[in-house]
Amino acid sequence: MNILIGILIVLEILISILLTLIILVQPSKGGGGLGGALGGGMSEQLFGARTGNVMTKATILFASVFLLNTVALAYLYSRQNTLSYEPPPSPGIEQSAPSAEGGDAGMEGGAAPDSEADAEGVAAPEPEEEPAE
Repeated sequence: MNILIGILIVLEILISILLTLIILVQPSKGGGGLGGALGGGMSEQLFGARTGNVMTKATILFASVFLLNTVALAYLYSRQNTLSYEPPPSPGIEQSAPSAEGGDAGMEGGAAPDSEADAEGVAAPEPEEEPAE
């Protein structure tokens, strides 16, 4: 899947560069503009009197390939992200264990918690005993 995405990205870059160059080389309707400065007259010698038609068709072709390639990349990226997506754990309300006196530590009349760990309902770690030799 990643190889296909890489190939499509390279194709996207090449098509965008070619599309940009074709658009810049096209002669403008007024006769001036950037098309004449970048060799618009040379394209007329190369393709003949119907240069506008050839350039227009090439622009439409490259724009269509660019659009289809972009849609394919968007589809592949969205499909790749949904497969590896893991939703974050939902914030749940933790229930505290009832204390030894029979009351809940968080309720009125119950014993006050000894530490922050007890207030959150998490038991404090007990010290480890060393084995006797």
